[in-house]
Amino acid sequence: MCEVTDPMMSDAAMKYLLVRPGVPAPLDPNFCPFILSKRQYLKRIADCLEFGKVADFHFAIERPDGCGRDSLPVFTKSHEGFDASVFLAGEAIRYMLWQRGGYKVTLFGPKEVCDAVTAAYSAGGKYDFEVRTMPKIYGTKWSVSTAAKLESLPANKEAPIQCGKVASGNRIAFDLGKSDVKTVAVANGEVLDSAETEWDVTNPDPQYHYDLIVKAMKATAAKLPGPVEAIGGSATGAVSANSEATWCDCFPNVPPDVYKEKVVPIFNVIAKKEFGDVPIKVINDGEVTAVAGGQMIGEGCLFGISLGSSEGSGYVYEDGSLTGWINENAYNPFDLSPDAPGNPWSPHRGDAAMYLGQRAATRLAAKGGVELPPEMMPDHPNMNAASHV
Repeated sequence: MCEVTDPMMSDAAMKYLLVRPGVPAPLDPNFCPFILSKRQYLKRIADCLEFGKVADFHFAIERPDGCGRDSLPVFTKSHEGFDASVFLAGEAIRYMLWQRGGYKVTLFGPKEVCDAVTAAYSAGGKYDFEVRTMPKIYGTKWSVSTAAKLESLPANKEAPIQCGKVASGNRIAFDLGKSDVKTVAVANGEVLDSAETEWDVTNPDPQYHYDLIVKAMKATAAKLPGPVEAIGGSATGAVSANSEATWCDCFPNVPPDVYKEKVVPIFNVIAKKEFGDVPIKVINDGEVTAVAGGQMIGEGCLFGISLGSSEGSGYVYEDGSLTGWINENAYNPFDLSPDAPGNPWSPHRGDAAMYLGQRAATRLAAKGGVELPPEMMPDHPNMNAASHV
């Protein structure tokens, strides 16, 4: 279980950022949604009439085949809202990192803001978790720097990816969650069988995971009238365009060196060794939700949310293509209240996973009059046996 290491928001920052909904959450009255805090901040800064007290802060986050860009108006060092600007700038970058992914951050804006954000996104800083995690996803060194001029920031770049929707022939699909492995057998678009197999994601042995996943897939494949012709899958965490498990948090306790060798290629190895090297495509579980939603209603421009042990999301464009982002929104800032709960999988407080998914239900159950066994509560050791640090 991660220990919360976020420094407390300063009183000055609280003045500009903290705001509760018009109708407070009855089970969590101090809930201060990130989006409402950002709106209040933008209104306060728009109302500032002091000459030279407001400037623009820009950032770009590069990732393989893409780059995200955004900007934020900020207060300069001499204004009382400076702390709020630094805080929100850091959280805006964290939001984009877990939404789209990235390993190279470039800043431009007031020197004091850029220096503070650079320190926060350096080793040992507030966002040390992100600094250490993103290189695991991309296998590329992390960097943060400040550009001398705005034109030096890389341009926004998106590279949508296509996901096949044909279901002819004999196919199997799987979904790896933090509680179980779900498998489905499909023949010419018709579901013949589905199953759920419990597994222990905290097991550090990759062979355990390999054997359990393969056993579940083969048991379901046996229901097909012929050999498997293609495999589709989903998993929590970051999955590469080549179906590699670059940072899947359903294998959280596998040692890093072993993970790289045994877990990163696990899906492709299963397809090749166990099913005759048939085509396989694995994507993030949130993206599967969006794809399924798009197929159900026959339209794109659809946002899907997957709520389970954690929370993921995905988006399909009008033509049905996917964003290609990592979509790990469980780690996004959601509640800026100083009283917000810590995320057992990261050192931050107020992350989305604590509000959207199973942990939201269990941590608020008692306040809602629902009694649960101790082992189901968020602070129980059994609920915190995974480590993503």
